[in-house]
Amino acid sequence: MAGSAEAEKRGDILDIVETLKGLSVVQVDVIRAIIHRFADEQFGELLRPGDFLTQEAYEYFAMRLAAHHAYSASVLKKENFEHILEEAFSRTGIPAKRADSMTVRGADLSVGGVMLSLKTEAARNLSQDHITISKLMEAAWIKQTSSVQDLPAFIASMVVPHFANYDRIFTLRSYPDRQRRGFVRYDLREIPKGVLAEIGKLAPEHFTPPTRTRTTSADVMIDGRRAFRFRLDGSDDKLTINYLDVQLCPLHAWWSLSAPGLDREGELLTAAG
Repeated sequence: MAGSAEAEKRGDILDIVETLKGLSVVQVDVIRAIIHRFADEQFGELLRPGDFLTQEAYEYFAMRLAAHHAYSASVLKKENFEHILEEAFSRTGIPAKRADSMTVRGADLSVGGVMLSLKTEAARNLSQDHITISKLMEAAWIKQTSSVQDLPAFIASMVVPHFANYDRIFTLRSYPDRQRRGFVRYDLREIPKGVLAEIGKLAPEHFTPPTRTRTTSADVMIDGRRAFRFRLDGSDDKLTINYLDVQLCPLHAWWSLSAPGLDREGELLTAAG
């Protein structure tokens, strides 16, 4: 089996070499930089193999990160995250489809029939203790509320059913690696849907007095401790999650790799979604 794989690899290399001969100098230079990036040192670990990512999908994701950062210090955007995950699973034989080919509201990716909601969060000073979901969902109905007394009914009819549209929630968090100068780290964490579903237990007295734009928030408690803050933002009609305890969100995998220009102030661009 190993011999067969090596023979296939040699065949692929020869095919690539022939293809390179027909490319321009600039094209070859770009490809060379990407190949060298693959050979650069990269760190990481798959902590929950088979729970979500397979070993092959994990390794494929690592290589796509390397290709992305061959020239860029900008972290992956949500669309890139979705696309790479789709390809990572598809190439292992697991059916995967992104939202543009689905009709399930709230789901971003289907993997083996499991509906996923995908989020991203990136910042130079990303909190290591708390997770932010900048848009849990859109909520134009906020404008229809007149007081906090209205909120439980709206949450029961508009928010809680939203969670039924997907099975699992994952967030890809990006930030400069504190241990390796010039490296960017990616953490893949799962946000348990059951934790967010605690929103459905909120009562009117849990919410702060609404502002002029009907913006209000409430702390969601689990076992006597704040799990996160649920915010209804009436200024742009969306629901957000703040201060989500990272300890409630299992780490599935992480990667750390160098990115050009990352050690310069402002080079790490935010990407939240």
